[in-house]
Amino acid sequence: MDTIGQRIKALRKVTKTSQKALGKFCGVSDVAVGYWEKDVNAPGGEALSKLAKYFNTSIDYILYGTEFEGSLITKMLRVPVISWVQAGAFTESRPDEVLSETSKWVETSLRISNNSFALEVKGDSMTNPYGLPTIPEGATVIVDPDAEPTHGKIVVARLGGTDEATVKKLVLDGHQKFLVPLNPRYPNISINGNCVIIGVVKGVQYEL
Repeated sequence: MDTIGQRIKALRKVTKTSQKALGKFCGVSDVAVGYWEKDVNAPGGEALSKLAKYFNTSIDYILYGTEFEGSLITKMLRVPVISWVQAGAFTESRPDEVLSETSKWVETSLRISNNSFALEVKGDSMTNPYGLPTIPEGATVIVDPDAEPTHGKIVVARLGGTDEATVKKLVLDGHQKFLVPLNPRYPNISINGNCVIIGVVKGVQYEL
């Protein structure tokens, strides 16, 4: 990578970040990010510091290509953490608009699509008292809206009459479909046209 612009563009591509989302994080417009990548001008000051922080690399790497020991830029993807209301509206909105309206991100090494997002779990309906799998309250789930929701998958769905999403296990029993909590204290939810599957949970992150 010979130029600052080439390095910024490569970092943005490997982390699957849009120019708009990167600009918002750095406090500049997507046009400014485009100018950086074309080497029309170079980032400086606070924007440069935020670039290094966002990509988990050093200012010297961005400016000069100096290798940064411990960098995860080629191994990890940044996924935006959105609200449950945003997730509930995901299929009715442009994904890039929903995902750009966030300032919190998590990192993952999962193989997921560009439209993937994260949610912080509320409540204990997915806390399994009998062991794994379990998704305790406060955990972060990584959701891929482009993955196929098949029997036995943990999914994020929106029920009719609500504006928020919910996370449950999808169970297909013949012609019947259910959203099943992992906590037996909560009832199964029958799917009969009252549900929109938003995405499939690909992973769970939480602190011990």
